[in-house]
Amino acid sequence: MLAKKIALGFGIAIIFPLMIHYGVCTFSPKPQWEDYNTSSYHQATMGEKTTWKEANKRFQTHLFYVAVPFGLTAIIVGTFLPIQAIGTGLMFGGIFSICNGYINYWNELPDSLRFISLLASFIVLVIVGTKKLTEKK
Repeated sequence: MLAKKIALGFGIAIIFPLMIHYGVCTFSPKPQWEDYNTSSYHQATMGEKTTWKEANKRFQTHLFYVAVPFGLTAIIVGTFLPIQAIGTGLMFGGIFSICNGYINYWNELPDSLRFISLLASFIVLVIVGTKKLTEKK
């Protein structure tokens, strides 16, 4: 039974961030180099590279603004679910989703927004952790 719980939690933790990523791709497709240019990246002009980079930045922005709030929500919901395997899976999936949003958009994110969003994530994790650990006592 323990193995099934671990598999369920692990599956949710992996599937959730992928679902968010490809959900964003569905409504804001990730730009493919071939869709913007016929030459290789190294042979492209600065204008071609700039056009592609702007489209890629737009996708990264959308991913960040979806992945981080959904990730935080998954962590909070996972905390309150009575089924431990699902709750744990959602919490890990939420953390992985937040990481996915940051990894893709980190270079474009202003320091102030990095700080505020990381602070919000940190506060949620501390509150959730405190709540869960004090409930068990």
